[in-house]
Amino acid sequence: MPKLRPHPLDALWLTGLPGVVALFVFLRGWPESERIDWLMRWNGSFLAATALLLAIGSILVVRSLVGPIRTRLPGRTPLLLPLLFIGGTLATATIAPQTHRIFYDETIYLNIGQNLALLDRAQLCNAGGTEHGLFRCDHPEYNKQPNGYPFLTSLLFRLVGVSERAAFHLNNTLLGGMAAGALLLILALGGSWRAGLAAGLVVILNPQNLHWFNTTAAEPAAALFVALAAGAALITRARPAPTTWLLVTAATALAITFRPESLLLVPLLLIPLGRPIARQPRAFLLALLLLALLTLPHALHLDLFRNHPWGSSGQTLGFQNFLSNLTGNGLHYLDNRLFPLPVTLLALTGLFATRIPTRHRLLLLVWFLLFWGVFLFFYAGSYGYGADIRFSLLSALPLALLAGFGAEWGLEQLRQRFAIDPTTATTLLVTLLVAAHLPFLPHARATTFEASAARADVAFARQMANRLPDDAFVLTHNPNLFQIWGKQAGQLFLIDHQPDYVNRILFARHRGGIYFHDNFWCQVPEPTQNRYCHLVRQRYDLERIVDFEAEKQHFGLYRLYIKKQ
Repeated sequence: MPKLRPHPLDALWLTGLPGVVALFVFLRGWPESERIDWLMRWNGSFLAATALLLAIGSILVVRSLVGPIRTRLPGRTPLLLPLLFIGGTLATATIAPQTHRIFYDETIYLNIGQNLALLDRAQLCNAGGTEHGLFRCDHPEYNKQPNGYPFLTSLLFRLVGVSERAAFHLNNTLLGGMAAGALLLILALGGSWRAGLAAGLVVILNPQNLHWFNTTAAEPAAALFVALAAGAALITRARPAPTTWLLVTAATALAITFRPESLLLVPLLLIPLGRPIARQPRAFLLALLLLALLTLPHALHLDLFRNHPWGSSGQTLGFQNFLSNLTGNGLHYLDNRLFPLPVTLLALTGLFATRIPTRHRLLLLVWFLLFWGVFLFFYAGSYGYGADIRFSLLSALPLALLAGFGAEWGLEQLRQRFAIDPTTATTLLVTLLVAAHLPFLPHARATTFEASAARADVAFARQMANRLPDDAFVLTHNPNLFQIWGKQAGQLFLIDHQPDYVNRILFARHRGGIYFHDNFWCQVPEPTQNRYCHLVRQRYDLERIVDFEAEKQHFGLYRLYIKKQ
């Protein structure tokens, strides 16, 4: 590393880095309620500043890359980028059913996005909704989920309005972006456009990608933004400059806010950034300062929930989960049941048989191992346990890139040994990749049995929401559903925790009536949640409006009346 000579900018990082650390320690010392209020108020603003810097960095950098990209895509092949984008977007939107697969986390993400868009606060709303076109929230709560994906949806909601369907379409476009991004990453790693085409097709046809990019889960965006940061790091390695340092810093700062595991991106990027750091240490230190500042709320968020059980009755992370998860997660890429084995074999070929630089193979291998290996220690990290297979999305992209390099090597062997012309070889490659994925399309089209009762509950809730008067208020375990649909709703626990708010304020405010949603959580064996369902029947007179039987459970909508003393 070259010796740093004195420079006026040195004062910035010399004082700035300790200053950010001191600010973190200072805020961490606040009472928890004050930290939560600070996070609800400022998290969205920090994310907005990060997104703005990412947009500026992208504009400044992309213009200089158009020429080099065109030289790597001779003739009409630049059309591959929009074709992969459109193909990926349409594939997941038309092949897989549009549905939520993680109940009720996905609607929680959207409700936080709704609050960020309309109230500029990173919060879940436990009582509130839309009245006369304006959204209000009387009882906010700070949720344990990182705020990167809700922030992304908030940008969409500000643009087109709060819409559950629009959020599905957003995730559809993310698959198109990942497919096009796979081509660009292959070029940045030294591969050909044919390798990029193969990688893009693997991304699009992956049955789990088809499944999950037609949901409103956070994992699709988490996988894409890790790729975006990795691409920015490769650009910085090739062209270290203030603009590229800005790009990689902003991309990293945003990418790590989508899931707790996204933080593993930081050590991963040290592989491509090693040479730029050694040559431009001052630029790296300034970038580190900016990264620390932009991610200050996220650091406080992770610290706040570091001991959260995340639904576990025991230890959330630990070696006790390793062996059981290793079996399921390892076989996922080998047993040819939910992921095509030929792609895994192509990836192994790309890892060992290609001519790409060792550092690039190391990057892809470490990328895969980090985001595959971290879930081996997570109590709910098994790919074989229902909806937890969504975690495979975070390790699937580096595998697809390696498969692209493997396909490129295979094409070269065909051309050399059998004198096949390039066009025929490329056509053969596309045909074989499509054929390898065809047996998995029925799975991609399936709704699957996981959370079938919750899915029926949501379908019923959507129907009943359309029957409610505009001035109605619904008490339910899932008020975020109704709030996203433009209704007013609150948590059922309010009848126990704040009975005066319900009886004196809500009943007086809502002439359209107060309604009880007899829902999924009233049926499952969960004593705490069941208790609220029993309380509402004890404390109020109920008028049945509509009920529904599905998945051996009963769902209903009842209007509440205060019992006369």
